[in-house]
Amino acid sequence: MAEIIGRDVGMSAKVLHLVNSAFFGLAQVVTSLQSAAAFLGMETIKNLALASETFRVFAPDSRIPQSDYESIQRHAHRAAVIAGKLPVDPKARDVTVISALLHDIGRLILASKMPDKFCAALSLAKERGCENFEAEEELLGVSHAEIGAYLLGLWGFPNLAVEAIAHHHRPTRIPHSGFDSSVAVYVAGLLAYELNAHPQDSTGSEIKEADRACLEKLGILPRLSEFRELALKSEN
Repeated sequence: MAEIIGRDVGMSAKVLHLVNSAFFGLAQVVTSLQSAAAFLGMETIKNLALASETFRVFAPDSRIPQSDYESIQRHAHRAAVIAGKLPVDPKARDVTVISALLHDIGRLILASKMPDKFCAALSLAKERGCENFEAEEELLGVSHAEIGAYLLGLWGFPNLAVEAIAHHHRPTRIPHSGFDSSVAVYVAGLLAYELNAHPQDSTGSEIKEADRACLEKLGILPRLSEFRELALKSEN
């Protein structure tokens, strides 16, 4: 796998950049794909390569402002870094990070392949004061979460990742075994947004009631301050 990835200079550079980023927090710099494979395993390297290619393939339509695309990417990277710090099972940590990195890939798919619907959903969300995924559900019958998960499932991503991405806005739709990957991706996405929108809100008081209710149903609302501290430390 390392040899195959190495044939594409751009992809090789991207994979090495991701491996050495805060996502994985390795103690030393990884300078070769072979070393990356030794540290992370070929399954994770494969998923990193696919993640890199996914962002490249789904560049938004020219009618979509470049700032929107960059905002989606920044949010994805921030969520991935936070996910890597949350108390998920170490065995599921890598797939959780990849899931967080790609949790909004459905938005890029819409921006690339259905730009009119993407813009319409943004307008509807602004008009109604609702979330983008709720506007997408009204217009399309599904949201970017299910769209992204479906594609990644076809591409052979791990089932844990597909499930986490499909339910990252509505994690209570499925049963959970403790603080699993699906819960972690939801929390990471929520905190990535909140820390950007309300950086001075140390207690999480600005979190929307719907998310507060979701956290309570998942049984983790009392741990919100703990998760927020971990998220803040991930940015240092």
